[in-house]
Amino acid sequence: MKLGMPEILAAGSVVLLATGNSTVGWVFLGLSVFGAALRWGVELQAVQQAQAAKQKQGEELGKVLTEAGEAFSKLLQTSAYNSSRKDNNIH
Repeated sequence: MKLGMPEILAAGSVVLLATGNSTVGWVFLGLSVFGAALRWGVELQAVQQAQAAKQKQGEELGKVLTEAGEAFSKLLQTSAYNSSRKDNNIH
């Protein structure tokens, strides 16, 4: 669990509301909720960026494997062409 500014503001708002400072306590509580929502948004954006990076890596890997498969196919076609053109005549 992260202990940051929103949690400290929430704890402070509880103390302020309990001691009778309701205006400042409600302000602190509002700031703590707002700060927690902002932090949640930043964490969500980081997760989305990580997923996008993984997807991009997967696409690049797929492209590399496709190119390797095409090159291997051309190699096999070339070797099959050369083996069919061998001189089988007895000299």
